[in-house]
Amino acid sequence: MSIFFYSLYNLLLTLALPFVWVFAYFNEKLGSSFSAQKDIKSALDSFNNKVKHDPKPIVWLHAASAGEFEQIRPLIPRLRNHEVYIFQTFTSPTIYYKFSHSDLFDGVSFLPWDLYPRVNRFIAELRPQLFINTRHDIWPNLLLALHRNGIRNILINANLYQNSARLRPLVRTFNRSIFRYIDHIYTGSKDLKSLLRQLYFGPIDIVGDSRFDQVHERSLLNTDSLVPKHIIADLRVIVYGSTIDSDLQVVCSAIAKSLSDMNMIHIIVPHEIMERDLIPWERELFRHKIASIRYTELDDYKNEKVIIWNQIGKLADLYKEATLAYIGAGFSTGVHSVTEAAIYHVPSAHGPRYDILAEAIELVDSKLSEVVTSDDQLCDFLALDSDHIQQLSGAIAAFVKQRLGATDRIIDSEFSLDS
Repeated sequence: MSIFFYSLYNLLLTLALPFVWVFAYFNEKLGSSFSAQKDIKSALDSFNNKVKHDPKPIVWLHAASAGEFEQIRPLIPRLRNHEVYIFQTFTSPTIYYKFSHSDLFDGVSFLPWDLYPRVNRFIAELRPQLFINTRHDIWPNLLLALHRNGIRNILINANLYQNSARLRPLVRTFNRSIFRYIDHIYTGSKDLKSLLRQLYFGPIDIVGDSRFDQVHERSLLNTDSLVPKHIIADLRVIVYGSTIDSDLQVVCSAIAKSLSDMNMIHIIVPHEIMERDLIPWERELFRHKIASIRYTELDDYKNEKVIIWNQIGKLADLYKEATLAYIGAGFSTGVHSVTEAAIYHVPSAHGPRYDILAEAIELVDSKLSEVVTSDDQLCDFLALDSDHIQQLSGAIAAFVKQRLGATDRIIDSEFSLDS
């Protein structure tokens, strides 16, 4: 059965490639992936020259995108305590180009496309002792090649939700064929372990989610105020994080209804900040007769009640300023990370699609975050009384404290590379 599924997967992959090549000419992100593929060989050659002059074990870390990298990141300083090289790969061209020359790693490249000859050659040239992947960026040929080359590979922060397509009858059989090549899984809860057991029969340890460690450690260094104090002083600050088009109407309508009730300032942080992502928000706010200003134009601030954040990479730190938070994408693809707001003990709300994140489920089940399905419900959340907010904040602090330390538990369990 495994041979059948892998044969079908590779056949479909081969048939899809010509179409991918054509679409790459019209899609900027896909085109960037093509360009990044061309850099892989030179990145490997440069890294191998370094290893040749000073041989040490190699740990290969992989993060699909920026969110996954935040989960991998706390491992890096711990790995520096061991005599190892760190080689990092990415799937997203955006995060790859941002860190392609970073001194965080000893080497970095784009992840080869999941064609068996390509990934097998990559592994043979890199020769890692350990591969660490996070969340759910699972590539069948990559795992098969790691197994055949005798490379230990582990999955940390493993996530699986109840309605995942991976658990559908035929797809589940295929995923079992893939997951069997993982040597060890580290996950965050008993519920996740139970779901993962439907796909994986190897060792699973419940250690927590390293994302909590990363955001916590980042928060300790966050001493600067991102918004001028004279703008937010004495105001209830609402941060709308990683919002997308499906949040637009509910958020803008709730802001319009709340402006007359309380002294608030609203900071909207779109998930993407291209003009095509910002303009719909400005247009919808204008339709509701709400004045807004972009973050990069704050020198001309004239008491606008809405700031549209058009700068990338600051959302995690921005929650420090928040009284309350709304986390985007819960009305469509699934809510984005709730961890950053929780680290700052900020009560949050989001749309009804939150079942893809274990930590979101736990916060909702613990009554520490709010699920909203309409602008009126979001408006009620924004108007929570201060005592209730303070009580929630204290309970969220305890929630977070219980979940710190996953990174150290993984390192302690996994690493005997010094010997």
